[in-house]
Amino acid sequence: MFEPVRTYGNLSEGVVNQIIQRINNGELKPGDRLPAERELAVALGVSRTVVRDALKTLVGLGVVNIRHGMGAFINIASDQGNVSRLASFLQINKGTVDELFQVRQILETQAVVWCTEHASGSDIDQLEEIIEKGKQVNSGNDANFAVLDAEFHLKICEASGNRVLMRLMLNLLDLLGENRARTLMVPGRQMQSVLDHANILEAIKNRDVNQAKGKMSYHLEGVHRAISGIEYSVDWDTENGES
Repeated sequence: MFEPVRTYGNLSEGVVNQIIQRINNGELKPGDRLPAERELAVALGVSRTVVRDALKTLVGLGVVNIRHGMGAFINIASDQGNVSRLASFLQINKGTVDELFQVRQILETQAVVWCTEHASGSDIDQLEEIIEKGKQVNSGNDANFAVLDAEFHLKICEASGNRVLMRLMLNLLDLLGENRARTLMVPGRQMQSVLDHANILEAIKNRDVNQAKGKMSYHLEGVHRAISGIEYSVDWDTENGES
């Protein structure tokens, strides 16, 4: 399940990100017990001290619960029922979905600014890898693409250097889960998302903060339109008068 941490930055944050990604894609579920410190350290290619620091961060974020003498477990949120009810409510309440996308616009356009300013070479390589995997996913495989789509947005939050953003994004993606799945069934939406992600990454590579922010905003507007059932066909270059 785990693989060596690939980052030139904070190893502990790399461990945190990998565990959160495993939770997001369903490999780790609430109540699951994490491997022992020694096993995690070997699997992730880091020291036990790094693993301990990562677990402290995950506990602080409310992701992991340490049970003394038993180990570390993925937290079972006490308000899970409320989250599920809210997620169901969002399926029929367009106004609330609109409000969630307003929050995404604020959070993710700022996240991509920080990412553009601070992303390491390793961060950029990982974003590139996610995009390449997205290009190879069959258009009908919505589940696999949804995981890659979430990984792209979460990686930008991680590379921004703000750990709170990661937790907020996980919550937003969970709340919009079924709506996002429906969006990916819209013909051409998956390919459009891959193209949008590639445009965002190009701006990050160029360290062009304004372009990165604009392209992220455009991408989120497109996803929002698709969820709202609004047809659109204008690509980024045409929209912005670029050739």
